[in-house]
Amino acid sequence: MPYAIELFLDERADRRVRQMWAALDAAGVVSLGGRPGADHHPHVTLSVYQHGDPDQVADVLRPVLATATGLPLPLAGLGFFLTDEAVAFLAVIPSGRLLALHRQVHEAVAPIAEGIWPYYRPDALLPHCTLATGVTDRATVVDVVAGFPIPIPALASAAHLVEVPGGHRRIALTPITRIGPR
Repeated sequence: MPYAIELFLDERADRRVRQMWAALDAAGVVSLGGRPGADHHPHVTLSVYQHGDPDQVADVLRPVLATATGLPLPLAGLGFFLTDEAVAFLAVIPSGRLLALHRQVHEAVAPIAEGIWPYYRPDALLPHCTLATGVTDRATVVDVVAGFPIPIPALASAAHLVEVPGGHRRIALTPITRIGPR
């Protein structure tokens, strides 16, 4: 079972992204939040791996992610991955601190997990917050997102190991912290 290492967003940024998800759903673009049977939270993914014991991975990651809470994750622009997954996303301005944390996560997980997805390896990461997958109508996504103020100031509020797909099983890697304006 694949797992993702995700940084959840603070309450205000979470609410903004959920509003975008709802607007996309209303416009006929199925958002990440609107996927039937899924339990997604607005997040920025640091890594995804195919195989590995989630409890062992969580134990290795907790000290690495101990300082992740409060990490700035400004959502600064709209983008699309023109791959088979056809992802629409909000791009994160990658700080040196974020990129260093990403590398530390990769170095901690690589010895104990197999099949780390290529897009999440060091020097390949484009940090982002997914809005929708399977997007066939990019113009509608642009129109919907244009109705929201960007950039969205965002901070990491917690880190979780999350089952992919669907987001149902989550293992907390940091305590959930209420941070930022509400």
